[in-house]
Formats: sequence, structure tokens, C-alpha cells
Amino acid sequence: MARPRLSTEAADGIRADICAAAAALYERDGYDAVTLRAIAAAMGRSQALPYRYFKNKEHIFAALRAVWFDRLTELMADAIEGLESPLLKLHAIARTVIAFAQSQPSEYRLMFSLSQPDPTDFPELHTARLRTMATVQTTYQEAVDARLIPGDGATGAHLTWAALHGLLSLHLAGQLTVGRSLEELIQPMLDTLFGPRLLAVVEASARKRRSGG
Repeated sequence: MARPRLSTEAADGIRADICAAAAALYERDGYDAVTLRAIAAAMGRSQALPYRYFKNKEHIFAALRAVWFDRLTELMADAIEGLESPLLKLHAIARTVIAFAQSQPSEYRLMFSLSQPDPTDFPELHTARLRTMATVQTTYQEAVDARLIPGDGATGAHLTWAALHGLLSLHLAGQLTVGRSLEELIQPMLDTLFGPRLLAVVEASARKRRSGG
């Protein structure tokens, strides 16, 4: 007897459950411990179940990365909501990325793993990454258009992304051990990326919040 077809919503729910089980295994035991059989066992389901929804392990991890990129994009959007100055928005975005990496280091490492397949081979993941970068690029272009920083949005967004990731990767790898910590480097890096006006704008905004203005 043929297996009844699930609704799209039900199928998406099972895919999400598989991803959640994979994420839990990864968090607890590391990348190598995550297999489709281990996922099925963790779910208490048949070994065949994950294979019906994902081609292999890499497709599951691509789906996980897409979820985490979308989550980061949502956090960025929340952080800049209501802010008027493009410089304040860029500052908020950068701080959001830093906070995400600090609070979810395992997820961050997996998102940017050097050993992952080409993200463009996974349309869902590629699209999620583009959405994240678009948030940075659009905001950077706003600052350029307002003549607050030079350059162009695309180049500035990529340089910002590369600088943030480089600093965070060193921090998460425990390699900031020769004189400066992450906390000591964040603001100087942001001042360098976004220009000397940034600190003044951030401090003015902080004073306004403290005064209740």
C-alpha cells in the first residue's frame, strides 16, 4: 500500500524536526557525530525517514545554515528598526553580528566553516546568505548616499563583513592572545570601517537615551 502523501505544511514540519535533531547532535557531539542514522535515532523514528527529506548530511547542514542566516538577518532588522542615522544602523548591525557569534559560537562556526561545499550549490542557503548581505549593503549605501562615508554599498558591505568575520574568527579560535581582546578591538575597528563620525554619533545617541530624549 502506497504511503499517503503529506501536506506541504506537514512535510515542512518534519524537515524542521530533522534539522532540529541534527542541530542538537552537532551542538552536543560535533559535526562528525551527525549522521542520518543518528538523527533518526535521536528522533525515535525509522532510519529511512531523513533520507526521504534530505539527499545527504550536507543538505541537512545547508538547511541549518539557511535557518541561522535568516535568524541573523531578522536580528539585524530588529536592531536597526526605528534608527534614523545610517551610521547608527551600521553600528547596530555590527554589534548584532558580534553578539550572535558570542552567544551562538557553534552555529556561527558552522555557518562559515571553511570545509563546507560551495553555498551556491544549495539555493535555499545561497538565498539566505544574499538576504543577510543585502541588509548590510543597503544600510551601507544609505550612509554613502548621505555623504557620511565614502565608497559604494557593495564594496563597503563586503569589507565590513570580512573585517567582522576576521575578528570574530580569531576570537572564537582563542587566538586574540597577543595584547588586545575582542572587546578592546570592536570599537576601534568600527571607527575605522565607518569613519571618525561614528563614535560621536553613537555617544550622542547614548546621551539622548540616558536623558530620556
